[in-house]
Amino acid sequence: MRMTLNKLMEMIADGRGTGVGDSYRPWEEITRRRSSPYSNLNLIPVPHLTRLCHFLSRGEREFGLLLWWLGAEDVREQYPLWPWVHPQPLDQIGHCTIGSHPGMAEVASDADIALGKYPGLRIPVVLSIDFLATIPASTGPNRLVGFSCKPLDLYSRAGPGDRLRERLELDRRYCVAANIPHHLVHPEQLPRTLVVQLHWLAPIEPWLQLKQLITSDEYQLYLKHLQPTVYEVPACDASRHAASKVGWTAEENQRALRIALWYQHLDVDLLQPIHMTRPLRQGGVALREQLQRQWFGRRA
Repeated sequence: MRMTLNKLMEMIADGRGTGVGDSYRPWEEITRRRSSPYSNLNLIPVPHLTRLCHFLSRGEREFGLLLWWLGAEDVREQYPLWPWVHPQPLDQIGHCTIGSHPGMAEVASDADIALGKYPGLRIPVVLSIDFLATIPASTGPNRLVGFSCKPLDLYSRAGPGDRLRERLELDRRYCVAANIPHHLVHPEQLPRTLVVQLHWLAPIEPWLQLKQLITSDEYQLYLKHLQPTVYEVPACDASRHAASKVGWTAEENQRALRIALWYQHLDVDLLQPIHMTRPLRQGGVALREQLQRQWFGRRA
């Protein structure tokens, strides 16, 4: 749809690109009118949120899920890089900063990169970065981390002056001006087995509902009975026995086991296919800590 001044003002007035958690609205949203011959658009639920997330490619969907698994407190997709002066992104999560963000127009000018305008308008295009993740203070020195998600083959074929490389450089420079780290992600480099199992295990429930189970005495008792045996006997048998000690139904048992695997309350290697008819194999906690250091900048 062609952008008009009224449409742009309406999007801003509707809160597009603002908010956090369930109140966040991506700048770019997937609608019935929107389609792409080049990517797989996804409008799907994710752990901890009640809103649906707007992923413009399968790679974005997979890396977004990885961010939730690594412990991100919030993941805002299609986050706008406003061209005009605006509050720093850190201000939105309660971290007061000195001064404002200069805006993408100034960032692009300093980089000598052309920032396009909407056809027929004198207003610069509002670009967006694929992800802005809020991470726990316990996992690293940063509270916000920006991510640009691009297929490796497209990136490798692009020359230094190609528009794709320029767009990624603008993402990076925006984050520098916001005093937040930036990472370029090639999603096809993620281990396929890990990606598949994260989709299988992901608890699609609001955080308060998940927290209620995880902090309950019943769940802690379940883990206490489960941990000594789950690496020695089939996981389904160990879980069934532990659930019986708590008085859970078969459905409650299955839900608790998948939640325990997702959060690594049971240390299980997700780089290897999980077979519930076999004992679990350890290694998932170490893997997650390694990836946290890689993507969040976790302190050693």
